[in-house]
Amino acid sequence: MATPLPAAIRLPVRAVRRAIVVAHFDPHGCFDPHVAHALAAYRPLAERIVLVSNAARSLPPLLRPLVDQFTPRANVGYDFGAWRDGLSGFRAADYDEVLCINDSVYGPLFDLRPALNDARVAEADLWGMVVSDQNLSRAAPRIRHVQSWFLGMRRPLVESDAWATFWRETGQPATKRQIVEQFEIGFSARMAAAGFRIAGLYDASTAGPVRLREIWPHLSPREPGRSWRLVRKSRRGPHNPAELVWWRLWEAGIPYLKVGIFRVNHYGLDRARVLADLRRRSDYPFGLIEQHLARCA
Repeated sequence: MATPLPAAIRLPVRAVRRAIVVAHFDPHGCFDPHVAHALAAYRPLAERIVLVSNAARSLPPLLRPLVDQFTPRANVGYDFGAWRDGLSGFRAADYDEVLCINDSVYGPLFDLRPALNDARVAEADLWGMVVSDQNLSRAAPRIRHVQSWFLGMRRPLVESDAWATFWRETGQPATKRQIVEQFEIGFSARMAAAGFRIAGLYDASTAGPVRLREIWPHLSPREPGRSWRLVRKSRRGPHNPAELVWWRLWEAGIPYLKVGIFRVNHYGLDRARVLADLRRRSDYPFGLIEQHLARCA
């Protein structure tokens, strides 16, 4: 079962009008069962759910009760292009909070509601699960930003000129570097420059370095190459916390696991151990992960 959050960071549930825009992509143009599971978890948390697909042309009947608006589109502009088109279909300022989420994560692995009402992000205008200071180039300046797989935006920001200008100027990025630098980092930087407060449940800029004792369970003499990659990359910062220190995110109350841990495994984690550890802590149907990986990995 999921580990409960410490009482110090739990708050009474606030009644908010919430809209959620989910960006979807699948190489085969279908909706995997883990995506349906996520939508079902989001349904009671939002008055409006918009599903934007960069791959599928139609919505399966099973998913129709889970969304209020379905927007199929060409795979142009990646997630930010999808979110822009999804946001254009309703008046975001009518809601207290707008969440933009993509399907690059498995979950929620446990109840999402405590995270939505957490004291660490309660006063933020722009918030997310993870605040990172990683840039694609270690030579580039570190810029504190919300990782864009989960963006929470509250009414003062949504009603602002900075918000409207950003989405009006959103172009069609062609590369991952443009996505990260111009949109993921750029969005946070522009909102911060406009005076808005930024926060996350896990903030890598204040979390401290990864210790050897943390990665020790993932090291194995039977896999020296993978193990050495993990040691080397974990000691070299800044890193992507969502794909390296998943256990820290879990302890911070973040109910998600990045798909990239399994499909790319940039840091060399023991993926079998990740799943085994999570099975002991969560009642999430982990067969959904295995089914997805068997089809796509």
